[in-house]
Amino acid sequence: MRIDGIVFDLDATLVNMGGFVDWREAHRRARDVYLSSDCEEEMVHRCSERGLFNMLNMVRNEISSTLPEEDVWRIQQGAYEAIESCEVESIHRCELMPGCLTTLNWLTERGYKLGIATSNSQSVAEQILEKKELCHFFTSVVGRRTDLKMKPHPDQILRCFEEMGVDQKHGLMVGDSTRDVLAARAAGIYVIAVPSFFTKREALKEAGVDTMIDSLVELPEVIMKLDGTRVTG
Repeated sequence: MRIDGIVFDLDATLVNMGGFVDWREAHRRARDVYLSSDCEEEMVHRCSERGLFNMLNMVRNEISSTLPEEDVWRIQQGAYEAIESCEVESIHRCELMPGCLTTLNWLTERGYKLGIATSNSQSVAEQILEKKELCHFFTSVVGRRTDLKMKPHPDQILRCFEEMGVDQKHGLMVGDSTRDVLAARAAGIYVIAVPSFFTKREALKEAGVDTMIDSLVELPEVIMKLDGTRVTG
């Protein structure tokens, strides 16, 4: 297997930011945006019951069938900004996941192109990378964007590989959740999972994960086994 580029999830994969975000409040704010935008109340509450990020995808799908694209984008942007208002709390409090820095250095030294595809705010993701002095590792950062469907859709991952200038057949994905695994599978990309404390290993297996590791510290060893075209020692 030839590997040219690797796309990472952000939260709970490279950094712990979610532990400092009031996700319940973020969910409420996003739901209120939909309700105040004249979205059908029954639909919003039905989608809301599936959780925050599922709600964002589901509401988008439902209103896309009845509203012009510019209205869909405006409503989604409002919901995204409502969530971002909660995510900003994590910028100065988030922490690197174990093995993050040493692994990113190892990959960069060997010439791999790196990117991030995250369901988190584009702005917050970029500020966290700057705060943690990680920006130089990444060719592409793709966060929540109104023109892209979020994971488990493959759009963000595919855009990330496109911006990296890497053919997806020579790439792989590293994430912590079933959404990451499903998005990578939908994109036809090899996927490695680093389960976080709330991720069930059985669910990752059912989603179709290729390899599971316990920490980013183990990633270089997996890469060496997978990539037979590069000197990785």
